[in-house]
Amino acid sequence: MNRIIHVKITSDEPKKITDFYKKAFKWQVDKFPEPPDGWRMSSGTGFGINSSVYRAEDSPLDKHIALAISVDSIEYSKDKIIEAGGSVAEEQIEAFGNRYLYCYDPDGNVICLVQFSD
Repeated sequence: MNRIIHVKITSDEPKKITDFYKKAFKWQVDKFPEPPDGWRMSSGTGFGINSSVYRAEDSPLDKHIALAISVDSIEYSKDKIIEAGGSVAEEQIEAFGNRYLYCYDPDGNVICLVQFSD
């Protein structure tokens, strides 16, 4: 299978970005032991994939990505994103029976919050 196995995020300020994801989503962040500078971000166990952050200068082809993140509450997650330094990109929409809200992290990467219907 040709599955997505990992998401790589680049940033000019990796500490700022890893702090954002820790605060907004309670992700675990661990520094890689060797250069190039990198940080593993674990989003938890179960269904899903993890990500990493690298300095933009070390990965110039990887600038800006979009993450889709399953959340229990769009409102709660939006508030946490704003508190952590992110912003809302668009008004919330409903499609396919689910709710979606597009936001930005502090580096301008797009985060699509998805609240699935029960």
